[in-house]
Amino acid sequence: MDDTASPSPDTTQIVAQGHPTDNELLAFYRSEIRFETEIVNGRLQALLGSQAFLVIAYATAMTGSTKRWGDSMVLLLPPLFSLLGFVLALMALPGIRAAYAAIGKWEGKQRHLHTRSPDLTDFTLAPNEDETRDMMRRAQRGALFAHQAPFIFIVAWAIFGIIPFYLYLK
Repeated sequence: MDDTASPSPDTTQIVAQGHPTDNELLAFYRSEIRFETEIVNGRLQALLGSQAFLVIAYATAMTGSTKRWGDSMVLLLPPLFSLLGFVLALMALPGIRAAYAAIGKWEGKQRHLHTRSPDLTDFTLAPNEDETRDMMRRAQRGALFAHQAPFIFIVAWAIFGIIPFYLYLK
């Protein structure tokens, strides 16, 4: 894992001493936001990787019935892959939400710092309230995939779990 997202030792030591300047606080907040963002990205990549593998395994199991095993394997393996995909997507959801909650708290502290120290407005893309709200809306739209991907996989795996039984009974 790459440690570039963690706060630099100097900033951490300054914050730990209890007398950081506003610039040092801003650097610390941004490093924490970067760190949490990388956590979200890692969790999302793990989710997508596991789901891609399971979709391939599911499709292979659906098309791989043999005369030796008959339809019993088609009724056994795909539902198991569906259950595994469902559970993994369900397990990913709290971690993604927790990381976004942490990002929101660090961004709130950063906004408060910008409000308290107007001289820091040169270090932000949103120097006023309207631009801050607009930037927050864009960030929420950008995070839509990360928030909704687990739900989409949960629904897809529920449907995939039913398909083998539907085809067998048909």
